[in-house]
Amino acid sequence: MHEDNGRAEDLPAGQPEPQGYGALGDRVTGILEAAEQAAADIRAEAKQLAADLEREARAEAERLKQQLTADARSLRDEAEGYARDMRLAVEAYAKQHRRQAEEEARGIVAEAEKQSTTMRETAEQTVRQVEADVRRRQEALRGEVRMLEHRKRDAIERLREIAAAVQDVLPSEDSSLARDLQPQRSRD
Repeated sequence: MHEDNGRAEDLPAGQPEPQGYGALGDRVTGILEAAEQAAADIRAEAKQLAADLEREARAEAERLKQQLTADARSLRDEAEGYARDMRLAVEAYAKQHRRQAEEEARGIVAEAEKQSTTMRETAEQTVRQVEADVRRRQEALRGEVRMLEHRKRDAIERLREIAAAVQDVLPSEDSSLARDLQPQRSRD
């Protein structure tokens, strides 16, 4: 160690100690060169570190971009799947309700057809019954008319017999009674 103006400087051990101001300039130059070299080394190291950090940052950014893209794709796929599932569920729901409505409509139509058939059959049965009643009534009336005609003929025959008997008893000028008892022809 060397003491100059109250300062102690470290000199390498094996070197002779230079003398005077010239030696001081060499020492300052050496220090400045060493500082420049250290600064250049620090700069190079800093550039290398910055390049490494930039490369890592780009790699991290690319990884994050890929991850976010994958997440977005996954979310989109999930949303599309959800939308597809919802669409299928809605279609199934609509199909089920359409099927129920069609079944209900078929049931209503079947019930209406059944009621219509029942009413038609009832009406046809009523018509047949009324027609049968009318035929029976016509037959009964025809039978009564035949019976009344038969009675009328019998009555006329009896009256003729009575008229003939009365004619035999009465003088022949009253032949108008026999004429009055003759059946009258209907005038059309």
